[in-house]
This record gives sequence, C-alpha cells and structure tokens, in this order.
Amino acid sequence: MKKIKRIQDIEREKLRLRVQQLEQEKKLKDSWDGLKHDLKPGNFLRNKLNEYTQEKTGESGLVSGLVNVGAAYLSKRLTGYAGEKIDASIQTGIDRLSERLKKTLGRRRARKTKT
Repeated sequence: MKKIKRIQDIEREKLRLRVQQLEQEKKLKDSWDGLKHDLKPGNFLRNKLNEYTQEKTGESGLVSGLVNVGAAYLSKRLTGYAGEKIDASIQTGIDRLSERLKKTLGRRRARKTKT
C-alpha cells in the first residue's frame, strides 16, 4: 500500500472506491433482476421444459404454449386465493383491534366520569 502524502490522494482514493462500489451495486442489481425474471412461474417452467425438450427459447411449440397457459392460469388462481386469504386476515385483525380500542377507550371514559 502506498503512503498517502496529500489530501488529494485521499479524496482520489475515496472517489475510486465510490465508483467501484457503484459498479458492484449495479452488477448486484442486474444479477438480482435476472434471478427474479428467471424465477417467475411462467419463465421457470419454460426454462425447465426447454431443458428437457432442448427446444430453443425463441421457438414456440404446442407443449410450451400449453405450459404457459397452464402456468398463467395456476398463478392467477393462486394469487387470487392468497389475496382473499390476506384480505380476510387483515379484516379480522382490524376488527379485533377496533374492539380492543373500544374497550380501552370505554374504560378510560368510565374512569374519568367516576372521578
């Protein structure tokens, strides 16, 4: 490691390290975006099917078309079902919270009226 003699050397090194950090962050983001794209249900099934049939990605065949339709239908059904469950859970939580708040506020009002 070189000996630092001037403040400009420190600033230059900081700038170099910042550029390196930004480049690494960009590579990481690109890698993450690619991974997310590859793991989408339709893309994942298409890639796996391509591995078994050794079909090129650009070509569309009957089997891959059926798999795409099936994956789209399945993911739509699953997300709809999950959405309903989440909505029901949230609504139940809100109802319980509102009941607790009513009880708590009712107790405080009762205490204030007694004193």
